[in-house]
Amino acid sequence: MTNDGAPLTASETDAEAPSVAFVTVSYGPDRNRCGLLCRSLDALAPQSFEHLIVVDRGDLPLFRDLEAGRRRVVATEEVLPRRVRRVATRRLGLRSNIFIQFGMPIRGWLVQQLVKLTISRVVSADVIVHADSDVALVRRFRPGSLVDGEGRTRLYCEPEAIDKGLPGHVKWHRTAEALLGLTERSLPLPDFITSLVPWKRENALALLDHLDSRSSRSWMIAVANAWDLSEYVLYGRFVTDVLGDRGRQFATTSSLCKDYWAAVPLSEPEIEELLETMAPEEVGLSITAKAGMEPPSYEPLLRRRWTAAAP
Repeated sequence: MTNDGAPLTASETDAEAPSVAFVTVSYGPDRNRCGLLCRSLDALAPQSFEHLIVVDRGDLPLFRDLEAGRRRVVATEEVLPRRVRRVATRRLGLRSNIFIQFGMPIRGWLVQQLVKLTISRVVSADVIVHADSDVALVRRFRPGSLVDGEGRTRLYCEPEAIDKGLPGHVKWHRTAEALLGLTERSLPLPDFITSLVPWKRENALALLDHLDSRSSRSWMIAVANAWDLSEYVLYGRFVTDVLGDRGRQFATTSSLCKDYWAAVPLSEPEIEELLETMAPEEVGLSITAKAGMEPPSYEPLLRRRWTAAAP
């Protein structure tokens, strides 16, 4: 039975389920949120799941206690190629270290995106689920929900969601089109961004190969030289516009996560209301750090959901 009492479909049974690796790229200030994510995975994800947390080497001591079972905490340098070097500028009082590639600095936000793109060469699961530190599961996560009856992997895609009112998102699409060799698509454009994002590993690897084939040096150099980039848009446009049916993915407007992105704190009744409005396929809740709420203030509420959802 599913969490709401409905019978499992064929694609939700263990026999049909793909192997899954959760990946979280985090940093020191998000340690407590990441801890809540880990506890929710332990409560509501199958024991077979793998979870890889990637942080700056200087933040490793903060995250080491989260390692347990199939969860590992690794440094960014262990994921990126050796040619990407870390300069320990935190010792000089800066907030974070700087990474360089062939002598050129890589912006911190872009380093996280490079990690998410290259992680397909580190893990071996069928599906990589990118989980932001802000996420916590509130319903049971079933790997079978990531595929349909034909074995195709889900792809979150909200068609015609991006228009001129979201200029930053439009730039992400234009960058993806340039990197992938696509003709510019007219507005409105699709949205592929949420806080719990599954990627088919086979297609993530194919994306890197495709980018390599279009670069005179390497995909990582091409991506690192891009100024406006969203890894989720890049992957989404590759699957929909380059692979098409060959990618064996199905587009759905149903996200796995209920996202709260406003920089306004929520009261407990407001969180309860948010939970009550979750769509059937949404198994996670993401409350942005910008809302100024610390996990201890709402974890007891989520724990009550974990207890209700337990097998």
